[in-house]
Amino acid sequence: MFKPAPQSWNGHGQATYSQTKYVMKATTHPILYAYVLAAALLTAACKEEKKPEQTDETIPVKIISSASLTQAQAVETSGLLGSENEARLSFKIGGIIREIFVKEGDKVRKGQLLATLNTTEIAAQMGQAEENFLKAQRDARRVQNLYRDSVATKEQLENTQTALVLAEKQVDIVKFNLSQTKIFSTADGVVMQKLQNAGEQVQGGTPILHISSTSSRDWVVKCGLTDKDWARLKGGEKAEIHFDAYPQTFTGNVKTLAQVSDPVSGLYQAEITLDKPVAKLASGLFAKVHIYPKEKTSMVSIPVDALIEGENDSAFVFVADGNRAQKKRVRIAFLDGDKAFILAGIDAGARVIREGSAYLAEGSVIKVVQ
Repeated sequence: MFKPAPQSWNGHGQATYSQTKYVMKATTHPILYAYVLAAALLTAACKEEKKPEQTDETIPVKIISSASLTQAQAVETSGLLGSENEARLSFKIGGIIREIFVKEGDKVRKGQLLATLNTTEIAAQMGQAEENFLKAQRDARRVQNLYRDSVATKEQLENTQTALVLAEKQVDIVKFNLSQTKIFSTADGVVMQKLQNAGEQVQGGTPILHISSTSSRDWVVKCGLTDKDWARLKGGEKAEIHFDAYPQTFTGNVKTLAQVSDPVSGLYQAEITLDKPVAKLASGLFAKVHIYPKEKTSMVSIPVDALIEGENDSAFVFVADGNRAQKKRVRIAFLDGDKAFILAGIDAGARVIREGSAYLAEGSVIKVVQ
């Protein structure tokens, strides 16, 4: 039985029972303790630190075994189609062009007259040479008669005979020069360029017309090679030629390799003959050429997408070593489609990581998946 505490009096003579009431309420309501205890436990639980969740750091990857093969790295270059039988025709002597009978693009036949030179001056020289020859003949006959009569000496006779021979040779020279006042086509072909016009004064040897043969056996692709590529070729190598104008691939062979570089470009010229050219070809067609050297090199083949951080002929790949990834530097010979041919850095049979390499670092834990 609850006994009230002694009464306390306030300043107004009234008794205060507040403390007695609180004690009575706490005693008469035991469920309050349950709520207080639950709140305390909940607060303590919130203050506890959460344990970190454990994560799987293994990176799934796909691998492929590198394949060993003996392959010839193709020499890639480009060039222009032309004729092996091309000529830049000119007059031997200087003079004024009288007439040019063709224009650019005209088809010509071998031996056809193409241009002539004004022959007024050379014809006068021809007449002069002939007159000198006739005079030398007369002098030679007269001295010969005098020598027979013992009037002229043998030296005089020999001098007149020499003068006669020289006069005859002079006639031959002028006659030949007169024949060179006409330009004839050297082959069946087409006029590529007309470099001069009628009425122009030209020096001897100045190109007047550029003629190119159109015979199917004369077509060649003229391309430039670096010194490194030139050193790999010996002549006669197989080649593949691609023209933008035609969808098919043409085949050919290396016919000639220049032994001196071009002073302007620094490249060595190579001529590629076509095996079976189509009927319609034109000089100047752009061609892409792949030449396959006869000497082959041992290399390793891997997919291109296995390469990372490529620069020039160097790149990196990841290989699987147990459950770890190892980063290796490789030297690339060349790329062919979706394959990369490796000269050094990995051996044949290496387990190259093909997929998932973007998430790897040296020593990453990996898991091989199918």
